[in-house]
Amino acid sequence: MLEEIFSLLQKGEFEKAKLYADKIESAVDRHNVLGIIFYQQGKIEEALNHFKKALESNPTHDDALFNYAKVLFEKQDYFESWRHLTRINQKNWEVYDFLGDTQLKQSNPAMALQYYRKACDLDAPEQMKQKFEEAKRSFRRSEKIAIFCLPGLDNFIKDIAQILSNIYEVKLVVTTDGRQIQEAYNWADTVWLEWANEMAVEITNKLPKAGKRIFCRLHSYEALANYPEQINWKNVDKLILVAEHIKNILKDYHPKVYEQIKDKTVVVPNGLDLNKFVFKIRQPGFNIAVVAHINHKKDPAMWLQVMGILRKIDERYILHVAGDFQEIRYANYFKHFIKDTGLEKSVKLHGWVDDVNVFLEDKNYLLSTSIHEGHPYNIAEAMARGIKPIIHNYAGSKAQWPNELIYDFISDIPCLLSEGYDSASYRNYIENHWALELQISSILENTLSGKDWVVA
Repeated sequence: MLEEIFSLLQKGEFEKAKLYADKIESAVDRHNVLGIIFYQQGKIEEALNHFKKALESNPTHDDALFNYAKVLFEKQDYFESWRHLTRINQKNWEVYDFLGDTQLKQSNPAMALQYYRKACDLDAPEQMKQKFEEAKRSFRRSEKIAIFCLPGLDNFIKDIAQILSNIYEVKLVVTTDGRQIQEAYNWADTVWLEWANEMAVEITNKLPKAGKRIFCRLHSYEALANYPEQINWKNVDKLILVAEHIKNILKDYHPKVYEQIKDKTVVVPNGLDLNKFVFKIRQPGFNIAVVAHINHKKDPAMWLQVMGILRKIDERYILHVAGDFQEIRYANYFKHFIKDTGLEKSVKLHGWVDDVNVFLEDKNYLLSTSIHEGHPYNIAEAMARGIKPIIHNYAGSKAQWPNELIYDFISDIPCLLSEGYDSASYRNYIENHWALELQISSILENTLSGKDWVVA
């Protein structure tokens, strides 16, 4: 039938094509094809309406997502166009090219080039490669940026370094070797200190500023130690925080330091590459996930208390823990308590999991019992997949997450599990607040002089 419909479209017989399309049994396919027909007729609003209905029937239909995004782009709704493109599961070079266009229209050239690069890596035609090269020449800057990070702590900076390298000369220096640090520091115009820890202390105190712009990004744990007092803030032009409540911690526990840095502090939340997380509509169920290193910050003893309550409500509830024990006390406690209380069927310890996507595929909820967080990725990543998080009320949580997902006491959790479940709203929230595109745009605007990017 589809061949007949598209044959009719080529002949311009739109009304006859619609009659055939109305006979398609699948609602998503019917509305998707009708959307294509109206689009070919130049009736954009009607096309938009049908693509929207197709996605109401199946929110993860790749073809309908692409078509809807295309019409939204033509209506100059670039953010919504980007939103739907990220949800496409099987992306080809055309999707990445299109994603790049949405970013260029939103004055985010570093991300645009990143997407064009991905398009070129997927056997794109020669004209796509030419487009990428022309964009690189247009937006290339001569500024040299050296990013310094201690080994083992570079997980949060790798994507940023790669994306910024599309428009700047960037060196990611992950080492403790003094010679390498000195050479990269001398080479750089701009210095980025990833984490306000020992590395930041050494560089700000022992190397001359020498006219360089120096940024320092403080994540979380550094504010709970004495690193802020040891850093030479006179040599730091901008302090980047990942959350507003970290500023409050600095103010409360490092007041003298806060007075030095309060006027040069900017909050840039962490960002997720949403293309890495397959979104799907999920349902309530009994599989609860924890994805975390098992240490005191996560308050893992609370997990077992939660399961003690839930198994009395329904024995089908199971807690699946993906994480490694970082403290032998907790390893010993879990071994003892799970056996002694008969929780063997209710708690499954999976150890360290390399592929979190696979681990979370059949999970209905993500549990976070942390007593302190900066900007936790595990919650954001679950929401990006459409999984409902259950979040303990740590300081700053209510400013970061929808409040209906936050609990004060363990006794509140059964109500959260039984209340509404809305996968689309969880994904929407991450897209609206914590996308990698937003993080890169904020970095360019607030630190790397991105305010002069203007794209027609």
